[in-house]
Amino acid sequence: MISLRSQRYFWGLSLIVLLLWPITGKSSVDHTGDQILGRWLFPAKGSSVEIYKSGNQYFGRIFDVSTTGKNQFGVVKNQLLMQNLSFDGKGWSSGQLIHPKTGNHFDIELQLLDSQTLTARIYKGFRWLHKEYVLTRAPQ
Repeated sequence: MISLRSQRYFWGLSLIVLLLWPITGKSSVDHTGDQILGRWLFPAKGSSVEIYKSGNQYFGRIFDVSTTGKNQFGVVKNQLLMQNLSFDGKGWSSGQLIHPKTGNHFDIELQLLDSQTLTARIYKGFRWLHKEYVLTRAPQ
């Protein structure tokens, strides 16, 4: 027969293990990936992109269009700009940027520098051949 002292030890140890057991599920990683959701201003601050999530992937569509963006690049409001980005725990990658004027697709990776600054790196075939843009979070 198990003594009362052994039972207390067992239940106390079980309680400690349950409290220290990591909570499983998608909550912590998924919410971290959702940090980029919202509106971001392009470097010229005239046009903006809205990043949203569908399933486990992130997408970006044109939200506001400046006159320059419309005339030089053929940007149109609600036009899909980024697609199929996946969060890997550090950044958003494996996505594509769709050039508004030509429709050409380029590889894109996003990196959050801080809560207000997002870096977009666009590759033209090779990783060493890229262009980088710094976007800032639009005021609410």
